[in-house]
Amino acid sequence: MAQEFGWPATVQGLIQSAFLWGYTATQLLGGHLADKFGGRAVIGFGVAWFSIASLLLPAALSPAVAAAGMTLPAVLLARMCVGLGEGVALPSMSNMVAAHVPASAKARALGMSFTGFHSGNLVGLVLSPLILVTFGWKALFYTFGLLGLPLMAVWLAIAPKPNKAAAAAGGDSTAEALQQQQQQGADASNSSSSSSSSSSSGKGEAVSVWQLLSHRATWAIIIVNIVNHWGYFIYLNWMPSYFSKALGFDLRSSSFLSLVPWLVMAVGSSAAGFLADNLIAAGNSVTSVRKAVQSVSMLVPAIALLFLSNPTISPAAAVTAMTLALGVTSLGQAGFVANMSDIAPKQAGQMFGLCNTFGCLSGILGVLSVGFIVELTGSFAPVFQITAAMYVVAVVCWNLLCTGERVF
Repeated sequence: MAQEFGWPATVQGLIQSAFLWGYTATQLLGGHLADKFGGRAVIGFGVAWFSIASLLLPAALSPAVAAAGMTLPAVLLARMCVGLGEGVALPSMSNMVAAHVPASAKARALGMSFTGFHSGNLVGLVLSPLILVTFGWKALFYTFGLLGLPLMAVWLAIAPKPNKAAAAAGGDSTAEALQQQQQQGADASNSSSSSSSSSSSGKGEAVSVWQLLSHRATWAIIIVNIVNHWGYFIYLNWMPSYFSKALGFDLRSSSFLSLVPWLVMAVGSSAAGFLADNLIAAGNSVTSVRKAVQSVSMLVPAIALLFLSNPTISPAAAVTAMTLALGVTSLGQAGFVANMSDIAPKQAGQMFGLCNTFGCLSGILGVLSVGFIVELTGSFAPVFQITAAMYVVAVVCWNLLCTGERVF
């Protein structure tokens, strides 16, 4: 598309960031609605919205729109509308995990959920070049737009409904009810801890955004989320271009090589959840596990990115380093992502939406910045070096501010 319409790197970055404008706008709203109405309904609506919005892009690039001189604004609007629908998904997912999964299995549930999330990238990277080469770029948007509606029907058929009876009885979620059953019959030596937990669960009153922002634990997640999204959306949007322009692969090879890191990330997300839950079950504190897992998830990619910044790196080494960076980053699902519902289990959707809003703003800046940096320097090396430095700073902040204890 960039070749057909003559878009330079700066315009490509602008178009790619437009998705994030919409995605960012519905993070906090999606979390609030999920906490109020349940994640099931919100995700269903989001799937319907972004499916319909995906069908708009071919129209935005039609000759009639071009004749009116509105092609770029129309493309930006179409991509933003897709982001509006997709932005509610992860806050709603966080709400559903907090509501339906006990704390002892939370990291595993989040890891498995993110495995599905990353698997979607894999499917896209496999199918997109095949559809693009065989049928053209318009078919790409029609295919994914039309597939969304049956996906919504399947989701509504299998997703668990909110536990209205429990909510009416006292606002307890399914997960909390399970934990209370597990706590029954505990030893007297654990009674004070159980009592404290019950008292803490009374913190279910409404909590405002400003209250969430008032605590250092929230800022620990926000800072890490900002850096995580900076890197994540650079990988997501620019990795095929990096493989193509910097390493000389063709479109098909670039797309399939881009698949490898996402495959490792999908597997790593589930593995991270099992690792974290087992470490906690072995007697390690939630705080120490969250700190350790998140630190590793950023320090190893920082080293990998420094290798990538070497202009003489071989294609094989570059693919290996990128795979390592993305694969280890997936440990963060059991770090800062799980920590959101550690500190605010009753406001999990709202907390996710708030922290992800900051992250998405960073993602927008990152995607735009890459276009300018690459056009200015002709290299991806400065991008990798800046991102590596940001990872190190985030790890320091995380270890100073993070807690695994319930705060709200």
